[in-house]
Amino acid sequence: MKRLIFPVSMVLVLLISVSCDPEIVVSPPDDDTTQIETPPTDDTTSPKDNEPDTPSDDSSVVDNQSRPEPNLNIDKWTGEWADDLAYDVIGDNVDFFYELNTFSHLVVVHYDGNTASVSSTNSGVLSYVEGAHVAIDLVSNGVSGVEILLIGTATDGSLKVYSDNKYKLSLYGVDITSQRGPAINSQSKKRIYVDLAEGTTNRITDCVTYGEDVYTPAGVFNEDRKGAFFAEGNIIISGSGAIVVNGKYNHAIATDGCYYQRPGTTVVVESAAKNGVHVKGDSDDGTGAYIAGGKLYARVAGTAGKGVKSDMNITVAGGKLDIATSGNAYYDSEQMDTSSSAALKADANIEILGGNHILSSSGSGGKGLNADTDVYIKGGTTAITTLGTRYTYSSQLTSSPKGVKADGNVVISGGELNISVTGRSECSEGLESKSSITISGGDVVIDAYDDAINAASALTITGGRLYAHSSNNDGIDCNGTLTVDGGLVIGVSSKGAPEAGIDIDNSNNFKINGGTVIGYGATLQSTPSTQSKQCVVSYGGVSVSVGQMLAVLDGQSQPILAFEVPFQLSGANFFFSSPALIQGSSYRVESSGTLSGYDDMWHGWYSGGVWSSGTQLTSFTPSSVVTTIGSQGGGPGGGGRPR
Repeated sequence: MKRLIFPVSMVLVLLISVSCDPEIVVSPPDDDTTQIETPPTDDTTSPKDNEPDTPSDDSSVVDNQSRPEPNLNIDKWTGEWADDLAYDVIGDNVDFFYELNTFSHLVVVHYDGNTASVSSTNSGVLSYVEGAHVAIDLVSNGVSGVEILLIGTATDGSLKVYSDNKYKLSLYGVDITSQRGPAINSQSKKRIYVDLAEGTTNRITDCVTYGEDVYTPAGVFNEDRKGAFFAEGNIIISGSGAIVVNGKYNHAIATDGCYYQRPGTTVVVESAAKNGVHVKGDSDDGTGAYIAGGKLYARVAGTAGKGVKSDMNITVAGGKLDIATSGNAYYDSEQMDTSSSAALKADANIEILGGNHILSSSGSGGKGLNADTDVYIKGGTTAITTLGTRYTYSSQLTSSPKGVKADGNVVISGGELNISVTGRSECSEGLESKSSITISGGDVVIDAYDDAINAASALTITGGRLYAHSSNNDGIDCNGTLTVDGGLVIGVSSKGAPEAGIDIDNSNNFKINGGTVIGYGATLQSTPSTQSKQCVVSYGGVSVSVGQMLAVLDGQSQPILAFEVPFQLSGANFFFSSPALIQGSSYRVESSGTLSGYDDMWHGWYSGGVWSSGTQLTSFTPSSVVTTIGSQGGGPGGGGRPR
């Protein structure tokens, strides 16, 4: 039955709202949470594989006309809610806070199985109802300042809205499943404020195949329908409830504008045929997706599916991301290139400012962070795991697993970044930049099958701490310049010769001017230029059992540096540099001793303490910037370029 409904009085609205309230599912927040960075409180605008290879372990080549069936073996959301509502402080930016706007007209849509009813406080609001499919027209009579409240359950229903003005959409325990198209479809280029009522779980689900739309005004053709929850304009999500979305046709949440998520919100993508959150980012400021806080939980199994995909920037200022993708890479015949899954994929920049995040990708060629320009890590704790192997379509078209991949620069100035890349295939790398990598702060820990860190043009370290381990290639691989001015740098490789802990194509481009640097591998480390300002020592032919320490002692038997051997290598090279190394002073290297009372330790490195009962291996007196001792057999490993 099709009918045009004109609203009645506010009394009827209130009666409907009270008498037809759905059962509200309340799940308390979990307690095992960590401190979350305070997000911005006002304007939240963001700041501003080519070499052919024959991998040893690749996924099979797929047909270029279709995507393979997705892997559906993924975990579901078990009710963990956001716990950072206290950080949701209303700023002064009217665009991002519905509280700064006036919504004086209320429209209530009540779903009841396969039917729906609409009531309104404004007679200018037009509504079209077919079963449980509802279209709201705010354009014909120029109605503005509208709040649309959804309640009830629809087994085959939807909401479609036309508006020339921004509006508020309040979800009050609603459950909408559409068998025709998007469950929520905002055909308005203006922003939509989505408010999740406190304590409510709201469910939005579309269908595998889209049919005829419920209502389209005369003269309107080819409307976008990109996902279960689709909006032509910006989506701003607030409130302390939860929204659970299943995107069976394409994306789960999709916007042709920008996506903004406030603290306290819980957004769950239970499944998506393609991307969990898809953002076109049609704005002048490059915002794209901005996550100020809250919890974003996404499980995306579609081939080459992304947890969050933005045509512009992605900025994460706080909250918790728990995103897992499991789809394999494939050859996109339209783009004439390979496409792979990623937890976060931006066609511009990715910026992590704070929060606590777990990102993973298990399909072939999968990535944690994938940016077409730059990646910035400024705060928070981010753990990235990739499990897949390399995907090969042809010798020139491949996609390799990466923890972090940037076609531009990678800049790390704070926070914690932990990367594990375990897929046993060539080019399974931890942190890759096709330009430069700069580390000035924070803690970076990388375990990778191939190069742990790979910079095409330059790697500059001025502060922070870096641990880079490769099980099958170089710990640190730089094809341009490597400059260390400060911080702690540890590069290790557990692979035999010719791989090294630190590998620089040209030693003249390797300078150590400060900080503490340790390299450990089966072969000769790249020795720095004599233009370095700090003494360095390359000690070859070291054979020490795993778990034992190598201690560098000064003339008073005080340890200036100690390193616990992470794995045993026959005739290993131990490379080290410290501000405490002084030309003309005498030192010795001992092992098998005991270090007590040390000041600090991190991934095998120890600072300070008292050394006792050691066995002397060698002694040396630096007479120049670069000193070599022991057996210097072999040469540095091959310098693979970012692929």
